[in-house]
Amino acid sequence: MSRYCEQCSEVVSEDGGHWYNDELYCEGCFYDSYTYCQRCDDAINRDYCHTDNDGDHICDRCWEEDIDDNAPVDPEINDSERKQIINLSKCWLKGEKPKTLIRINRSDDYLEEIQSEVGLVAHAPYIYGLRDREEYQIKASPNIIQKVKELAPKNTIVFEDIGHNRLAISKTLREQHQEEIINLIKAVSTQAKEEACAA
Repeated sequence: MSRYCEQCSEVVSEDGGHWYNDELYCEGCFYDSYTYCQRCDDAINRDYCHTDNDGDHICDRCWEEDIDDNAPVDPEINDSERKQIINLSKCWLKGEKPKTLIRINRSDDYLEEIQSEVGLVAHAPYIYGLRDREEYQIKASPNIIQKVKELAPKNTIVFEDIGHNRLAISKTLREQHQEEIINLIKAVSTQAKEEACAA
């Protein structure tokens, strides 16, 4: 059975035309104003649909279903993280290598405060906490151990760690020698930057 296109009045067969809101359109008129959802294949108005990163048109229902319910709506960030985000954005826009916060194990005492005090550095080491022990108070990777031994608080036992740019600090040092530890981390970060530039 044939009918007329809702827009241009061309004769269109019901099977060969395109439907939108119970109205029949010829091929040309339909695609001028409408398209099909890439996911569910429903007809959608081009002016009111969503477009994903690939340029595909998506209806409201499918678009809403794509929302990750587990993603935090307003994640909690501290002032140091906020500064890092702003710095990352500015550097990305300028095409520069960004400075970052030192990487820390967040479950350890005092490390967030130390991270905040150290601020943004060019080559951030990974810092984690140690329990107090007799054998050593600081563990440092081979590439930074010499600098750590030079700058560690007096009578501190420094032991060699594995990996690269890793620094472990005992609880007593994190708690009672925080300023010295902060200066130590800044110096280690500077050394790592110099090594990277020389490579």
